[in-house]
This record gives sequence, C-alpha cells and structure tokens, in this order.
Amino acid sequence: MAQRDVERLQRQWMKDDQDIIDEAVRALLQHRAGRKYLWWLLTVGKLGVQPFATNALQTSFACGELNVGQQILDHIISVDPAGYVAMMTENADEHRERTKRLDEARTGTSQDEGEVK
Repeated sequence: MAQRDVERLQRQWMKDDQDIIDEAVRALLQHRAGRKYLWWLLTVGKLGVQPFATNALQTSFACGELNVGQQILDHIISVDPAGYVAMMTENADEHRERTKRLDEARTGTSQDEGEVK
C-alpha cells in the first residue's frame, strides 16, 4: 500500500471517529440525563473556576483540569450551540429552584406545607 493510501485511510478513520463522537454529544444533549452528565463533565473540568493557587504545581494541575473542561465545552458548542444554551438554562433554573427551597427549609417558610420534593 502506498503512503498516500495509508494517509487517506487514516484521515477517513479520524473523520469517521469524529462523526461518531459528535453524534454522541448530540444524543446526550437531547435528554435531561445526558445534559446533566455533560454539565458534570464541565464541572469536573473546573470550568468557571480560577485555577490560581499559591503553589505553582497546584496552579499547573488546575490549569490542566481547566484545559480539559474548555476542550469539552468547545466540542459541545461546536456540535450544538443551542443544546449548550438549553443545558445552561436548565442548570441555572435548577440551581435557582434548589436555592429557593433551601432558603425556605432554613426559614420554615415553605409554600409546600412540609412536602419535600
């Protein structure tokens, strides 16, 4: 097999693999559990967290974690920008609702008559 044929096959396989990965991300964004999992990956990737620490090695490690999170975010947005916006909105709404319910539980001002969801 000529080198050109080998390179062509490798490029085709890389494209095929990327298409499958993109399809998986699209599928995850279609379901609440999938969006929750992707959000968790972004959290593990320390997205939105300042990586600075007083120790240079800790900062380097934190920057590595952040880099992974940024790559995941970039891939999600490149595959389905609207899906990412939906995921952000869903998580913001959930955070607001949970914060409200925690505040109600702390102050005893729950509207649910003691019902816990």
